[in-house]
Amino acid sequence: DGAPLAAGPDAPVAVPRPPFGIDVRDADELRRALTEAPEGSTLRLAPGDYLGPFRVERGLTLWGPPEAVIRTSGDGTTLRLHGDGSGLLGVTVDGSGGRYDLTDAAVYVSADDVRVEGVTVVNAVFSVVVEKSNRVLVRGCRMTGTGEPQLGIRGDGLRIWETRDSVFSGNVIEAARDVVIWYSSDNEIADNMVTDCRYG
Repeated sequence: DGAPLAAGPDAPVAVPRPPFGIDVRDADELRRALTEAPEGSTLRLAPGDYLGPFRVERGLTLWGPPEAVIRTSGDGTTLRLHGDGSGLLGVTVDGSGGRYDLTDAAVYVSADDVRVEGVTVVNAVFSVVVEKSNRVLVRGCRMTGTGEPQLGIRGDGLRIWETRDSVFSGNVIEAARDVVIWYSSDNEIADNMVTDCRYG
């Protein structure tokens, strides 16, 4: 009707520093904390680089400012959230491996009650993948793909597979291939902006 488009979501959203948690200063401390921290702990990452890959196998939350950058080693998925009740808040995740057949991602979620909020993803083949999960929240994130000139050889900005009762809202997905939601029901998909992609 000629009306201007809305400005769209403001992503990533700022996630305040948790008042309580375990302070982590480098990748070695992060690896130890992922193994030794009590269930339910929040790991507060200081600004700096954290060379992955990392796996969160328990109900732990990783928080950091955007200057806390979890980086790929060049192979596989950079960060996996496999622990029920785990979370990733505020940080930047830079890159992934390059295997399309293995769905190399920056962030891969396969657990229930997971929260991913205010996260910046850059330079990844697949930005955020959520598979076989329930009650996941992905909100206020910015997912920027590789921007390859041929859309077909980019990975998906957001891929949702066999996931239920979850919320995906206020995200910006750009310079990726697609946003795809397969075999998933009872989810809320709202107020996302998809640009420079094939479809969303």
